[in-house]
Amino acid sequence: MIRNSGVHHEKLAQLLQSGHSLWVLYLDIAKFHEVEFRQGYRVCAQILDLVLTEMKHTLHDQRPLFHTVLLDYQGGDDFLFYFVPNENTPWGIARLIPEFVPTLESRINQRIQRIVNETITLHAGLVECKPQPGRSVDYLLYGALKEAFLLNKSEPDPLYFSHREEVNRLLEEPQTYLSSAFQPILDVVSGEFFGFEALARLKPPSSFASIADLFPFAEKIGQLYPVETICRRTAILNSSQILRPKELLFLNVEPQVLTDPEFSSGQTRRLLETQGLTPSDVVLEITERSAIANYETFREALEHYRKQGYLIALDDVGAGYSSLQSIAELHPDFLKIDRCLIQGIHLDPIKWALFETFVTFSRRIGCRILAEGVETQEEMRTVVQLGADYVQGYFIARPSFTRPELSAPVAQIVESQQRLSFNSEKTVQHILEPLPLVTPQTTVNAVQNYFEEHAKIWLVGVTDKGELLGVVQRDNLYSALATPFGVSLYSQRPVTSLMNNKQLLIEDTTPIEVASSLAMARPDAHLYDGIVVVQQQKPIGMIRVASLIKAMSDTQLQIAQGASPLTGLPGNSAIEQEIKRRLNSGNAFGMIYADLNKFKAFNDTYGFQYGDSIIKLLGKILMQDSLKADDLAFVGHVGGDDFIILTTQNVTKTLGETILLSFQEQLSALQGAQDLSLALAGLIIYPHTAWTPATLSERIAGVKREAKQAHCNYFLLRE
Repeated sequence: MIRNSGVHHEKLAQLLQSGHSLWVLYLDIAKFHEVEFRQGYRVCAQILDLVLTEMKHTLHDQRPLFHTVLLDYQGGDDFLFYFVPNENTPWGIARLIPEFVPTLESRINQRIQRIVNETITLHAGLVECKPQPGRSVDYLLYGALKEAFLLNKSEPDPLYFSHREEVNRLLEEPQTYLSSAFQPILDVVSGEFFGFEALARLKPPSSFASIADLFPFAEKIGQLYPVETICRRTAILNSSQILRPKELLFLNVEPQVLTDPEFSSGQTRRLLETQGLTPSDVVLEITERSAIANYETFREALEHYRKQGYLIALDDVGAGYSSLQSIAELHPDFLKIDRCLIQGIHLDPIKWALFETFVTFSRRIGCRILAEGVETQEEMRTVVQLGADYVQGYFIARPSFTRPELSAPVAQIVESQQRLSFNSEKTVQHILEPLPLVTPQTTVNAVQNYFEEHAKIWLVGVTDKGELLGVVQRDNLYSALATPFGVSLYSQRPVTSLMNNKQLLIEDTTPIEVASSLAMARPDAHLYDGIVVVQQQKPIGMIRVASLIKAMSDTQLQIAQGASPLTGLPGNSAIEQEIKRRLNSGNAFGMIYADLNKFKAFNDTYGFQYGDSIIKLLGKILMQDSLKADDLAFVGHVGGDDFIILTTQNVTKTLGETILLSFQEQLSALQGAQDLSLALAGLIIYPHTAWTPATLSERIAGVKREAKQAHCNYFLLRE
């Protein structure tokens, strides 16, 4: 119960108006209801009378140490003290509780012992109420009472006053005590930075162990909104040093802040304008540190920001509070999959399946998947393979105050994925499953226990310093243990004693058709053994023969279907065949790769149906201009917004320029034209060069990256 009885209101108002600070101490008796249960109401009434009497006596003894001391009985077992310190006060506010409360508690217990055998403990909550220009006395007093009450009911915090003082300094001089770091978010398809998440950082020295401790403390003292506002303001002001055109700024926002009337006043929008940004450049990242209490109210608040152009991301999906309900209720544009599902995903079939489910689910509801907390090469390779749209984590780059560069290991994974997307032949990466790894010293008993705990795992790899020595298959291990004396013979021996070192190894880029042929060529006894998939001789997963057979069936069906269902243009199989035909012809030819810039963001803004109409229009433009320039030109649809044109060497340059003009003319009057641009990457391929479809895809991917860096309608031709 929080109230001011009014007995001392006038006196307190005068003290605040004259510039004095009040120390507000809220006391109650711990578990007093249990005392009442044991002793009865009448005895408890007597106890409370004795407590009140002793408090008055103790307070009288303290008067010489303070300018003013007042007691306000709240009723029940709640008591409120007001202290006004002066030059005679021997200690600061941080010492009031240890100096005042234990002595008071001891005196009270001495009095109580005269009537009943009970010992009480006092809970304390202490805050300082300072005069503030523009704030009414009633506002200040109520805020102090509320804060003291909350502290009374929470666990004691020895750092409370140092934390409180730091928050005050932070709000008064944010540029001195606060900074913003930025962590990149990578688009795994384009290989470019999609945006940056702004992360508040406290400048040392700080009483907070980390920035994560600041926000719950700010919420406890009623300062969450101003603290988040300062963090958000600092992030926006510093973003110009990091962001490039078309990249998005991700800002963390607590759910309760969005429903605060002050937040919707437009301050954030006006600040964005000073930095040359608009709401459509910003993703509001809803951080569920606490559950959303009222979804209806929160949905209305989100709709207000969506209408302004803000995008919405839901953080910590798969962990914390009611994430699934939040997805259903809030319809976010991005799902940020929590680190708890990403850590070790390449070895955990359950996490593997959950992530894959989220990817499928996101496609159905029209949002994008962002895997956060990716810290290793294996984790990134797995989430990219499973269909993540964006990746964030230490493996990409740590939060920094400067813009990072893409590292070689990250670029290698992205380029590998781009090659897979470009190639018509579906590779074994699409049906990869986790391969748990153990060391040669691992005992047979330990592997047996692992199999028993993971019913769906049936193959384990044995590695030494990253090199695969062999594999242990579930049924082979159990067969060995089931023989006479098998358990006693093998259980404590190294797993290498039951290891098969003649397993089939294939590279991750191996086409499914080739893998199937290799698997079926094995002896009958090993026909259905698992196949280990490696990348540069390092194991990254395994595939089942059953999965291989199903994938073969699906591939044949896709080949039979042929052309892209959206544009009617030849698909990847036909593109691959045409490239091989032209390479084998011995004649020079030109290749143009067409790709729309930031098309995913365009889809998110205007919807997939409208996005599909733009892809159809682009396909029509490419087909018409190509056939005008070259009767034998070939136009293929790689997928999504990616197209390939194969033409004669001498028309490649003029054709690229013509396509850009047509694109500008035909899209200029359409909705959202200002958000779209076309990147054309051209190559001239000469017959004496030892090209293969794979090396050609690598080369054109590199030219495409260069072309897309212009972030506008642009044609780059390389020979």
